[in-house]
Amino acid sequence: MVPDIPSLTRRRLLGGVAGIGALGTSVTVGLGMTEPTALPDSVTDLASRHYPTPPEATTHWRPTVTEEHAAFAVDRLAETTDRAESLWSGFDSERRFVGDGGWLEDAESALRSGNYHEALWQATYGLQFAGEDLGRARWEAGRGDLQALATRGTELQERVGQVAGELAPYRVSDPATDLAWYLEIEQEALVAEQLADLRGFEDATNGVDDEDGPETSGVEARSVGELTANLLQAEVHVESAERFLQHLDGRLGNDSQPYSQQLQAATDAFRTSLEDTPTREEALARQGLGDSEQDDLYAFAHRRLARWCIPATAPSPWTVDVDRELRVATAVGFSTGVAKARAYEHAVDKLVVDEGQTGFDSGHLIAEKRRARSTYQSVIGGDPPPLLTRQASRAIEDLQVADVDGGGDGNWSLGHERVQAYCYALIGRLKLQEYPDLFETIIEGP
Repeated sequence: MVPDIPSLTRRRLLGGVAGIGALGTSVTVGLGMTEPTALPDSVTDLASRHYPTPPEATTHWRPTVTEEHAAFAVDRLAETTDRAESLWSGFDSERRFVGDGGWLEDAESALRSGNYHEALWQATYGLQFAGEDLGRARWEAGRGDLQALATRGTELQERVGQVAGELAPYRVSDPATDLAWYLEIEQEALVAEQLADLRGFEDATNGVDDEDGPETSGVEARSVGELTANLLQAEVHVESAERFLQHLDGRLGNDSQPYSQQLQAATDAFRTSLEDTPTREEALARQGLGDSEQDDLYAFAHRRLARWCIPATAPSPWTVDVDRELRVATAVGFSTGVAKARAYEHAVDKLVVDEGQTGFDSGHLIAEKRRARSTYQSVIGGDPPPLLTRQASRAIEDLQVADVDGGGDGNWSLGHERVQAYCYALIGRLKLQEYPDLFETIIEGP
């Protein structure tokens, strides 16, 4: 007789996790094999939260962040908070002053301890709060200069354009590492460009009459606050892109070779591979679901997999503005699209949820987590190429969230939660299986 969960010590439970995983082989041999495992769901649910999961992709490789780089962001947060607090104290407001939201103290502590990546991240995140309060305070004090915000946005976009213009011909000495640097630079530039998007300013300033000043119906303190915060964060992101590009230039050797054509060839190969990918609607119709509102466990599992892997309207993955010619982000984006499409087809075949099924044995989740862990160790291992970890980062995240914690509401049964966790583990594992080939296509050519 299996004892109640409260009487199981964590040591005893974790000691049996390997055995739980081993059971999965015999109970998930083929499609539709949904016989229960030897242990009750209450045990396997708990085990799913303690089963070893892969570490973050950044554990293996991150671009170098110097003390000066991190200090730039921390100083910007401190300055913004001080200016916002000074203005805020000059008028009455029903809204509580948030300031840095507590992130400045954390960022300063990380900076002192030499954890520069963490300091940079914390300071950038804190600017979201401090920047919004600064923008609100300026507007309430009659000092909101919309033209100055628009001008600042234009300047930041120009800096993004300068970074993008310096990337070609994508010279590399060590493609597996240098391309990861390029990807980081491009992603920082893309985030900065989105945050400084002038369409946001146009929306905020709609209806503003310059002669009337700031007291117009077209602008609110909230929108000015959001725009101010966006610009401050965009400044840090474009600064990061510039610093990473400088660092990459310094690490490239005399033997570096241009890689633009290789990246384009890989992108073209991925694009061709995706031409026959069905839309989400077509994929669900193949399972007999179509536009049905059916939400039993079978329909739920298929809808989750299709939503995670198949585009809603067209068979194309996430892409970037081709005018920018951000070639690494484009190639990696298409490679993840191929991984999703292939993983989806395999997942549909391997899914152990049958039509009409009303419950789900979470022993299947433990078995799938065991297989996923083995796949991770063979694909990623202890010293993976940096670019590979970037390609596989979302698949790794899928494995990290594949557990059952008993949350939800009246519309969310425990069976649904178990199925979702199982689907996360399944699709994460199947995407991981695809990445070695996709990585080689970028590095070696199609």
